[in-house]
Amino acid sequence: MRKLLQFSGRISSILEFLIAFFFSLIFALVVLLVVLRYAFNTSIIGANEVITILFVYTTSIGSALAVKKRGHIAIPVMVDLLPPKARRCIDLVGLSLILLINAVMLFYSLSWIKTTGNFLMPATGLPRMTAQLCIPLGCGLSVLYCLTLIANSFAQTPSQEDSHASLEKPE
Repeated sequence: MRKLLQFSGRISSILEFLIAFFFSLIFALVVLLVVLRYAFNTSIIGANEVITILFVYTTSIGSALAVKKRGHIAIPVMVDLLPPKARRCIDLVGLSLILLINAVMLFYSLSWIKTTGNFLMPATGLPRMTAQLCIPLGCGLSVLYCLTLIANSFAQTPSQEDSHASLEKPE
């Protein structure tokens, strides 16, 4: 179990760095395009597509990281009133549903990419699968993180269940 959590932590660190790098790249490209447009009345062909692709990847990877950190929007008013075992069951049901929907999206996105991924994007000439691969990437990472959280939940002792964050990895 410990190795699984360490592996998950390493992947998360790499992905957080990747997101920061992508956002830095997006910022630099946007500033460059603004300067080119207003100072020199020119632009870089395809740069807007690249910015869009980078943004979509940051969203996809960030969504998976939010699953790991239990950072998605939640209103736990009623759940907080429940005893720890009931909270744990509700957390497990929620994680299972997140796992299920991401597994289904992962499955169907692969056939979608196989069908439409070879069409070229108009400005860059890159195949559409370049942008579309963010869907199975984000869904696959979400499935991995859900499985890790569920496994961690079953590995915890009853004394560790007392906090509401019973499914979170201690930082």
